[in-house]
Amino acid sequence: MVAQDRYSSLRDRIGSALRESRPAIVIEMLVMLLILALRTFRLLPTATFPFLLLGWLSLWLRRSGWRRVGLSRPVSWPRTILVGTVVGTGYQLLDIHVIVPLLHRLTGEALDLSQFLPIRGNVAYLLIWLAISWTLAALGEEMAYRGYLLNRLTDLFGHNWIGWVVSSIVCATFFGLDHVYQGITGIAVAFLFGLLFTGLYLAGQRNLWLPIIAHGVIDTVGFVLIFLGLYP
Repeated sequence: MVAQDRYSSLRDRIGSALRESRPAIVIEMLVMLLILALRTFRLLPTATFPFLLLGWLSLWLRRSGWRRVGLSRPVSWPRTILVGTVVGTGYQLLDIHVIVPLLHRLTGEALDLSQFLPIRGNVAYLLIWLAISWTLAALGEEMAYRGYLLNRLTDLFGHNWIGWVVSSIVCATFFGLDHVYQGITGIAVAFLFGLLFTGLYLAGQRNLWLPIIAHGVIDTVGFVLIFLGLYP
């Protein structure tokens, strides 16, 4: 019983530091930067899993949870699904026909989607990547970036409009760099996606399901077009 009390007390002390001490939050962010640096140099297959693990640990120590950062039931499921589907489909088509060609001209480098080309005409690969896109990408990345990272950044920069703007830009930059395998154009595309998902998160009163659905729809539209040979 004494050991359990000490364990609980230690957890509360660490959690209190993570909640109230800016240096502690900075250290937490530096750990995330290290993870992202390893990802940028392709020493990690993805930053999402380490971010999720760090996020879970940070929330647990602070006696919080994923529900507190947005993984809770939305006010209206039908409206959330409809808006997420419309925004996701519309933005993906805008991205393909306007944003990517513009970024291609600016950077001089095409979007590198070579990793996904085996999907073309292959139903099995399409189904595998759709499963990955709705779990690791849509759910996992939104929990890691919008649910965890964005909220920790606002703890650092402030819970006012300036803090949210700065945090949104930093979070989108992290998200973009996690897509380094798609080249400089892919990083820029993912950065803009990150800003979109943050906007949806805030518009939905910091509920994660709207950006999760939009994220999944964007990836689904992209994969289906690749499967049909219509993109890239």
